Amino acid sequence: MLVIRKRDLAGSARETPFGAGARALIYLTRDEGTGFALATVESDEPIETGPLNYPHHVKGNYVLEGTGRITREDGQTWPLEPGSFYVVGPDDRYSIAFEGPWTTFSMFTPALILEKGADGAFAASGPLPEGWGNGGRTMFVRGPRDYVRTELSTGSSGVHRPLLAADGIGLSLSDLTTKPGLGIDLWYRHHVEANYLVEGSAEVLDKATGKTHALEPGDLFVIGPKDKHRVSNSNGVRWLSVFNPPLVGTERYDDLGGYPPGGAVPEAWV
Repeated sequence: MLVIRKRDLAGSARETPFGAGARALIYLTRDEGTGFALATVESDEPIETGPLNYPHHVKGNYVLEGTGRITREDGQTWPLEPGSFYVVGPDDRYSIAFEGPWTTFSMFTPALILEKGADGAFAASGPLPEGWGNGGRTMFVRGPRDYVRTELSTGSSGVHRPLLAADGIGLSLSDLTTKPGLGIDLWYRHHVEANYLVEGSAEVLDKATGKTHALEPGDLFVIGPKDKHRVSNSNGVRWLSVFNPPLVGTERYDDLGGYPPGGAVPEAWV
């Protein structure tokens, strides 16, 4: 189990500027072996970028706070608001604008390394997801009313999933709200899962060590096939959960608290 606290990233090499007044906190890079990178970007100030492009990565962005717009190179524009989600790839050039304050949650595949290439973008760090680049898949945008919210099979949490296996980036994203007072035993034997706490306070028990980690908004923990754990809260919480391999969306928990296999687990976590 890996636990990363927001306060520990501030002032480190994983805190980087993003435009005027904005900062990115990079939680996961290639070093953690999850097969993806995670970051948040936040600012109290409005922003309007010039053209953006990620030539070596596919990037998904989930809006947690703020309103604005995303504009593709050809002029097509989509509104952005809390719950909006967009994915861009190497063939996509676009710009974004946000009113302040605003916060986004970002995922990258392949996972980032903390250096820039000669083109000023994040340096190449591995193969792209199949089908992206060279005239393949391109950007898409979803709004908060495009998702269907369902109850998990435990009956204790509601979830909607802005990103699933069918979207072809090798990851899925779940936005999960848990009822107050819940404690649940979990063991994801076939996945790596990163959990970012958006709202509320929670505790995660690592059953291998017996250590309990108290988590606050902005903290993240990662578990893999070796990590039997228990997640509990007293006041109700909201999580963003990223799965590798991705979920199809119809999975149900088995009696050990995990999902059925969906592909290869990152080697570092086996």
